Amino acid sequence: MRSKKILGTKLWRPDLGAIPARLGDRIKGQPEILCRLAETIIRRETDAIPQRGPRGKFFFPGPTGTGKTFTAQTVADLLFGPGHLIIFDCSEYKTVESLAALLGDRNGDQGRFAGAYERVPAGCWLFDEIEKAHKEFVDLFLQMVGDGRVTQANGRTIDLCGIYIFVTSNLGSAQILGRQHLPFASLERHVVHHVQKHLRPELLGRFGRPYVFRPLSREAQSEIAIQKLEQLVDWQRAQGRTISYDPMVVTFLMQRGFSSRLGARPLLDVIEEFVGNAVAQNLLTGGSGNGRLLVRDGHLELVR
Repeated sequence: MRSKKILGTKLWRPDLGAIPARLGDRIKGQPEILCRLAETIIRRETDAIPQRGPRGKFFFPGPTGTGKTFTAQTVADLLFGPGHLIIFDCSEYKTVESLAALLGDRNGDQGRFAGAYERVPAGCWLFDEIEKAHKEFVDLFLQMVGDGRVTQANGRTIDLCGIYIFVTSNLGSAQILGRQHLPFASLERHVVHHVQKHLRPELLGRFGRPYVFRPLSREAQSEIAIQKLEQLVDWQRAQGRTISYDPMVVTFLMQRGFSSRLGARPLLDVIEEFVGNAVAQNLLTGGSGNGRLLVRDGHLELVR
């Protein structure tokens, strides 16, 4: 099940040099890993070094809500366009029996890997929280990230040389939450030490140095809040509505959504809730959905 020329053709485009800046524009609070990530991608896409195994492989440990999945999504969007990320939730593969869903059987079920390959033969596959998968899943994974292929139950081989493989893990997160004041090298060392105690060395060796995600600071989450607000403003414009917001709106949303333990996820939920409620209430009361968002009595209000 080898691909055609698309897998052997690197996306060497004039905009590859812009990858570092474009990653930085989208991903907040993780400056230590972005430069290294961009350099690795550019080396691969320009064929500056020989390829061994899959197109690329990245191990992302760190706390929840810090941008691990979003980073994989961003890489997929920048290199391949929308719709080129496949996510596998490793908590679904805790038993030996569940692995059959990945590899299929000899009776015609092609399995999820083959289905994913049909949809995305060149793109990004993300394996979320690898530590939750059965140990035999890890054995299978060694073949995938080492040789760049996986053999189905029917004997057919899927060639992964066009796939960037991303693996995330929350291992070591508890050891660095609340320690944002430490130098990044210290945070990285804490996480890597904990990961090495729980995952097999031959698996970690396939990935090289992990890309450790640090807990998001208040400053980073404030940047994310502004980024999300701007995205909502753009989306509203596409619906024919013009919305702006008072600077105090960001402060208000941060007060309700900031979490040092859960990262940006609660903040993003709060933004959609309060902004969405303000727009919906304006429309329900006969408004046009246009105006300026202001903080009023514990909520947001859209005012002309």
